[in-house]
Amino acid sequence: MNRVARGIIISGSEEPAGTAAFADALCDDPPERRSSERHRVIFRTAKLLLDGHDSFCIMRDISSTGMKLQVFGPMDAVDVVEIEFLGGRTLRMHKRWSRADQCGFAFETPIAIADTIALPSREYDRRAQRLRLDVPAAIQTADGAVIQVRLRDISLAGAGIMLEPRLKTWSELRIGIDGIGRKKASVRWWRQDFAGLH
Repeated sequence: MNRVARGIIISGSEEPAGTAAFADALCDDPPERRSSERHRVIFRTAKLLLDGHDSFCIMRDISSTGMKLQVFGPMDAVDVVEIEFLGGRTLRMHKRWSRADQCGFAFETPIAIADTIALPSREYDRRAQRLRLDVPAAIQTADGAVIQVRLRDISLAGAGIMLEPRLKTWSELRIGIDGIGRKKASVRWWRQDFAGLH
């Protein structure tokens, strides 16, 4: 059994459950005509670049010609999409099927799997991925004032918000986000009605 990229790809004679059905769904030809070896990717996150916003996904199965993703939002209207891996590498894909929270995609050109999903070599490029959003949120400043804002992006480490009043750098506040709750944050920078929170 071979393991690549910190053990997240498994290949070998014992085929993981589910990959055969996935590969069959991507191929127009019968299974015996498949030209790409199947692999399974276990719980590696990536980002789908959708129209007007981003969405996290989890890679489940991958081969040189396609992959299966677990998704976290409606994909009915999606046909062609770009996926972004940690470090900023992107890949263009065509959706082939969708069932509940699982989708199968075909790559426009075959890929080198290990190179495509390898972790970035620089620590700077391993920063948490940031999602583009445009949803309402609210902040509460240290003096108790509540201000309605627009949440424009978010990551595990922080968020970007749009608002009219200027916020003082390094000031402390709380931000309330629907589905996430209230979180303590500090203002790291502000410019032209846009603030970065940590």
